[in-house]
Parts: sequence; C-alpha cells; structure tokens
Amino acid sequence: MDNKLTLTPSDMTAIELKDSNYINNKGAKFYAPESYELSVEYYRLAAAMGNAHSISNLGYCYLYGRSIEANTSLAVAYFKIAASKGDVDAAYKLGDIYSSDKWGLMDKELSAYYYRMAVSFVISKDGELLELAWLNELQAYPSLCFAMGREMALGGDMNTDIESAYKFLKHAQLGYEKELANGSEMYRDSYEGVIKLISDPQFDGIRLRMEKLFDDEDDE
Repeated sequence: MDNKLTLTPSDMTAIELKDSNYINNKGAKFYAPESYELSVEYYRLAAAMGNAHSISNLGYCYLYGRSIEANTSLAVAYFKIAASKGDVDAAYKLGDIYSSDKWGLMDKELSAYYYRMAVSFVISKDGELLELAWLNELQAYPSLCFAMGREMALGGDMNTDIESAYKFLKHAQLGYEKELANGSEMYRDSYEGVIKLISDPQFDGIRLRMEKLFDDEDDE
C-alpha cells in the first residue's frame, strides 16, 4: 500500500470548514499496522486545527511508536495538552503512565490526580462525584472505571471508599462486556481482572445492595 498522503476533495472541504472531527476520524480509519503513517498525518492535521482527540491520539502514537519513533516525553507532552482541553482518554492515560514503573515515571499521587481528572470530564460537574450508579456514560471508559475501582478499594492508592469502588468496578464490568460483545477481545484479560476484584470479600457487605441499585437503574 502506498502510504503517501494525498488529501481528497472531502478532506480539503473539511479543512476549509474547520471540521477537525472529520479529519480525526479519517486518522482513526487508518489506525492499523499497515497504515499507521497515514493515520499519524491525519492526526497531525486535526491537531493543528485544535482537535483535542487528535492531540491525544498523537500521544498514543508516540507512546507506542506507531510509524514514528517511540518517545515517552513527547507522548506525555501531547497527553497533557489534550488533557488541558478536556480529553478523557488523555487524562486517563496520564494516570496510567504515572501508576507504575513501566514508563519510568511512577508517581502514585500524580496518577490519582489524572484518574480523577478523567472522571471529572465524564461527569461534567466540576469534578464532583455524583451518584455513580446512574452515570452510564462511564461505561464508555471501562479501563478508567477499572483503575478508579482498583485504587479506591482496599490496598489502593486513593482514599478507601468501598461503595464508590464497587460502582466504578460495576461500570467497568458492563463497559467491558459491551466491548467483548462487539468482538474486542483485547479487553478479555481486563474484564477477567474486574470480575476477580468485584468478587473480593471486601465487597460482601454491600454487594446485594449495589447489585439491586444497578438492577433498578436498568429497569428505568
């Protein structure tokens, strides 16, 4: 495949009309091993137009070396720019990067800060944690919910809050189940991790009540 980018008339029209989402989506269309180079170029265009999702996507490309040399420093910089624009995935990934030694930047306090920032972007209420059981929007971010549930459970790095931990884990479970139903097997291990944690004895005292809470919400 020829990976030299030639913009189509539709691309040019989108640029003229400042439709950065169209350009970002074109980048996502090419996000595969055989066409990462095209994907990166579209992301760069959309990022230049101010698209926060594309700025975050460039962070992923630099973090994992998608057609460009992996560069953790640049990846973090792109993620921080995108997070400053309210991008959930960028804030989550910063939390992930700082959560372990994998990237050589472990800082548990900073990790918790960015995980909470990502949640605040989803609930859109100035960072206030509302009644989590009814925030179905969280299910679009199962990995973020898994991280929050893990860190708020016993032994996590945030203040222990068993009820909130369970609610986050429940949203993670439901979100991963949707992904798996759509054929995204890449989430299988994470899903099994959620099922294992949500079955932990620390939740025995609230499990029935929490399950009923989620069941009642589904019936509405």
